[in-house]
Amino acid sequence: MKSQREIERKYNKMLESHKELVAPNRVNCYVCNHCGYITKTIDVDKGVTPFMHNCEKCNGLARSTFYQDIAPNQKPTQEWFRPTLKQALKMKRNEDMLDHLFGGGLDVRTIKTES
Repeated sequence: MKSQREIERKYNKMLESHKELVAPNRVNCYVCNHCGYITKTIDVDKGVTPFMHNCEKCNGLARSTFYQDIAPNQKPTQEWFRPTLKQALKMKRNEDMLDHLFGGGLDVRTIKTES
């Protein structure tokens, strides 16, 4: 398990070294290998996203379309974001996620919709 000091150091180093990452507001689609459902996402921060992602409908494995919007009439339901340092500190038991984050990776969350 990483210490708070180590997480803070690596987080700040990541911010400094990943300024050249691809700009946000890119839309991507993930097509489920099991049910065929399309999970549409948007990058709200600079960073990298995974090639494979869990389907939001059946939780099966879905494959990226490499930022080809194959569902132009569908709105994104998930967003990729860079966790804050405070959020990263709460991940201290999740070494894989921290390594992904420190390598410039983003985390995902459901987009909140107004009712």
